Amino acid sequence: MSEQPLPRPGEQSLTRDDEQSLPGPGSVCWRLLGQRRMLLVTGRALVLEAALPAGGAALARHSTYRTRPLRRLEITLESLQRLTYGDPETRAREFARIRRVHRHINGTDEKGRPYDGLDDASRTWITLTLFDAMVAMERLGGRPLSRADEAQLYAEWRPIVLSFGIDASAVPQDLTACHTYFASMVGETLEDNPEVRHLLGAVYASVPAPPWLGWCPAPVWKAVRAVAATVMSSVLRADLPDAYRRRIGLPLRRRDRVLSWLVHRTARWGLAAQPVRRRFLPLATAALEGRPVESRPVRRRGPVARQRPAGRTEEVGRFFDDVLDQTGDGFITREDLQAMVRSVCWPLDLSDRAEQRVYDAFDLWWPGLSTLDTDGDGRVSRSEFVVGTLTAPDETAQSVQPGLLKAMEAVFDAADSDHDGYVDRAEYCRIFGPKLHPADARRGFDELDSDSDGRITKAEFLDALVQFFAVRGDTEAAVRLFGRD
Repeated sequence: MSEQPLPRPGEQSLTRDDEQSLPGPGSVCWRLLGQRRMLLVTGRALVLEAALPAGGAALARHSTYRTRPLRRLEITLESLQRLTYGDPETRAREFARIRRVHRHINGTDEKGRPYDGLDDASRTWITLTLFDAMVAMERLGGRPLSRADEAQLYAEWRPIVLSFGIDASAVPQDLTACHTYFASMVGETLEDNPEVRHLLGAVYASVPAPPWLGWCPAPVWKAVRAVAATVMSSVLRADLPDAYRRRIGLPLRRRDRVLSWLVHRTARWGLAAQPVRRRFLPLATAALEGRPVESRPVRRRGPVARQRPAGRTEEVGRFFDDVLDQTGDGFITREDLQAMVRSVCWPLDLSDRAEQRVYDAFDLWWPGLSTLDTDGDGRVSRSEFVVGTLTAPDETAQSVQPGLLKAMEAVFDAADSDHDGYVDRAEYCRIFGPKLHPADARRGFDELDSDSDGRITKAEFLDALVQFFAVRGDTEAAVRLFGRD
């Protein structure tokens, strides 16, 4: 079955970033990275990332993939498409955005080993797992790249790696060096850890229904999810490099091989004759058709209804699970608040100083929130939060309130892009609604605009969001930005 040829935009040409040629129309990278089949190999890349020494701890403490796997996947794929298919300005903004995010990812794991989101060695490995994913996608689909095409793909991908600001000496020079480096990492450096094991199975079993399936009855979604989890866990097990699978003692079953073969081949055959818009992700499709690479609002069947828990205790507990525990480990820590900051800052092109102000403000919230930590372990458990919220004396509530106000003021200031002291509808949609159904966006703005004058004041904003975090109110904006979606 032959695939339809890709369109070639007439006006777009190869760009330069830091004097390195980035891939453009007609490149191998453009032909591969934006394909929908990349969804099938992102799990392989994420497992190899988590397998870095201390990488599992970094993923567990700073990523929201456990609680919002679909959102994290969507953000990752959108970011990769901007880096690959965007114009020079779009690419520059995305590289800068990613560097800002990773600047705040640092700490030590349980063994005392440090991790740093801007460490060149770690970033080199993470970016090269994406190169490996493209190569694996073609091989597993039954159409492996020729040696020449793989070498060309690496020659196109290496400038993208360097554009993150990674020192050139840390990045293999050519394909041969890359193969040597990859074999060494898989055979000698990568390790087993709880995050790897979670990614190999449990993550699929807890995926929430996507918004566009909001109409699907919960029992039906659970049944579909259980089947999909079984299939995808087997596929991922079979897709991992043999050397790494042997190192961690993960047996390869016949069922795994069969399911991997069926899934990857069926995906390639099924998409082969489809038009570009069906074979490629949206931003890649736009570039291949010569249109601007811009995010488009998601069109749902209608507004997504939210269910409220029956009792106050249940309501507070679910708020902990769906909003505060961003990393899904059962505790609130400073890292969970940082994950909220990333939700705020990701859709905005803030300066380093402006973004740092948001991080600093959320850091001021943590000392007050940590007063709920009754056992002194440096984190707030679910039970501590529920009990503290329901029975907290006035002095405890007063200690939490100032930091929360500072954090929400910082969110307002970030949304108020023209600094006029108000958030209008355009500013609201920029931070709260880039992926909302129009009806949801209208409802969210109207909920915050309590006097219906067409703009949100800081007082209106703070009142609504402080009530939200005190688990005494609910708004569309807060739900969409911080969780429970």
